[in-house]
Amino acid sequence: MPTINKINALQIFQVLQFGTAILIGILLVKAGLPTSLVSVYEALMFLASLACFFWVVGGQNALVQLYAKLDGATQRRAIFNVFLLFALTAFLTGSLFFGFQTPISQRLTSFEQLPLLDYLSVFLVLNSPSFLLHIFYMLLGKYRQIVVFGAVSFGLQLVLVVLPIFFNLSLRESMCGLLIWALVKLIWTATVVIRHSEFRVDFGFLKIYLPTMLPLLLFAAIGKGSEYVSGLAVSHIFEDDTAFAIFRYGARELPLAVLMVGALSVALTPEIIENQQLGLERIKSQTTQLSKWLYPISMASMLVSPILFPLVFNDEFKASAQIFNIFNLLLASRILLPQVVTMAAGKNYVLTLTALLELAVLAFLSFWWGKKWGLEGIAWAAVVAFLVDRLVLLWYNWRVLGIETTRYVDWKNWLLFNALLFVAFYVSTLY
Repeated sequence: MPTINKINALQIFQVLQFGTAILIGILLVKAGLPTSLVSVYEALMFLASLACFFWVVGGQNALVQLYAKLDGATQRRAIFNVFLLFALTAFLTGSLFFGFQTPISQRLTSFEQLPLLDYLSVFLVLNSPSFLLHIFYMLLGKYRQIVVFGAVSFGLQLVLVVLPIFFNLSLRESMCGLLIWALVKLIWTATVVIRHSEFRVDFGFLKIYLPTMLPLLLFAAIGKGSEYVSGLAVSHIFEDDTAFAIFRYGARELPLAVLMVGALSVALTPEIIENQQLGLERIKSQTTQLSKWLYPISMASMLVSPILFPLVFNDEFKASAQIFNIFNLLLASRILLPQVVTMAAGKNYVLTLTALLELAVLAFLSFWWGKKWGLEGIAWAAVVAFLVDRLVLLWYNWRVLGIETTRYVDWKNWLLFNALLFVAFYVSTLY
């Protein structure tokens, strides 16, 4: 059995999480849940993500950034304080959702009154603090436990959400299952906190943690906002109702690339903080190793997508395949990890500024190129905007932090892999 380390543990966890979400959607349909109720479930999960994504990611990254710099006693207090802060924020978020159900339904979804928002409110309170558990395990060096937690947790989620529908029960019972799942995770997280923390509010730590968290929170929120800018451009430029569907079905990267690189970023940040030289070498070796199988998978998906999209959907969605292939080119920028170096140096405000720059470039190019080249122009705008963000961070790390790009980027392999990726892209346009 392969050795479980920090990086592959987080990657396995991310794949389990994503795979479970996809499988639940498929099985709910197979179990006979009406499409209208599948839409309700997806809307609820969308709102759950929208409500907590930015502060969860910001809070996780801030803890990862600070933890290695703390002494042992402060580390124990940090675990408790961050858990307490997450619990309080989750309670506030859930309370807002419970108290403003109608405005939330009408302004954030297409439903006049989205059912089961009261259940979602409780879910937010119970579920949000457990987003810390795999981060706690990573910081404590318990990498195998990350995989165990992922397998047990997401397996339980799958059973509790889907099984009621197979027994001809309603979506309400599925949401009850989701609440049971969230409660189990909360108890599991609280148990780890009790064993590995000191129950004491540490205002000294919080004075460092909260300012560290704020720009990372904004960075996550702005990054999520980029998804909506492209959709907004499509809605404003194209009057044809099918244009939005064609774009949305194609406007997604290969999920495996996003998950693998994302897990790598989280895992390597504390390594750079502890030992910059070794951490930079790890970025270089791990991204090169990851490239050796992410690029072939991306190239293969490009070549089959023009055939696969019309088969899975219909001939009208062949245009989505081209959008998908353009978005696959984001891998060229995503495999570069200058943001990890910047974050490890504690320059979080720089990440926020570059994210704002990316958003501005994306908005400008989306409306310009969208009018000029249609949906493909909007897709190319996303690729270029993301590249601008990475190039600015590479420049900042080099000129301001004094860290040469060759210390953490294997440019020879990067150029080779991307040349092959663009060849595959070109071939995909020929049929």
